[in-house]
Amino acid sequence: MALQGISVVELAGLAPGPFCGMVLADFGARVIRVDRPGSRYDLSGLARGKRSLALDLKQPRGVAVLRRLCAKSDVLLEPFRSGVMERLQLGPEILQRENPRLIYARLSGFGQSGSFSRLAGHDINYLALSGGRNSIFKFFSVENSEIESVESTSRAEHVGWWSTFLYNLQDSRWGVHGRGSNRTPVL
Repeated sequence: MALQGISVVELAGLAPGPFCGMVLADFGARVIRVDRPGSRYDLSGLARGKRSLALDLKQPRGVAVLRRLCAKSDVLLEPFRSGVMERLQLGPEILQRENPRLIYARLSGFGQSGSFSRLAGHDINYLALSGGRNSIFKFFSVENSEIESVESTSRAEHVGWWSTFLYNLQDSRWGVHGRGSNRTPVL
């Protein structure tokens, strides 16, 4: 395995962190997922190949345990907004002083600086900010939902778009011709 002997500490978060940890585990890394106390086990399949433990990082004892783990690890996957780890005394300056070879991978939505750095970032946010959500409908025909609720409308429109998109992938005019095809994909 390509990453045999590499140890990774993954702080539990939304999809990017767990997905990254899963891929690293698939390639042979030893991944330890750190969950919040009381959190439910990850049933999404992204916990594949990982060990896990629960730590309360708001308590000195939990911080001390994580620091010991990071002192012996090669990689830390950190999914929090800007400033969270520094407030917990777990920022890169501290952890890399204790372990200079530690790769401190920050997976925040909008980075560590800038006007959006303290906001949560998700794919829907990026689409909205880039104007991508509005331009999707210019390229693909999608029937809009007539549901009154804002929450339901948003979900229904996206489910409708993705369903239409995936269904149309089967159509030859989309340029997806199946496995082994020598036809050029055209969108």
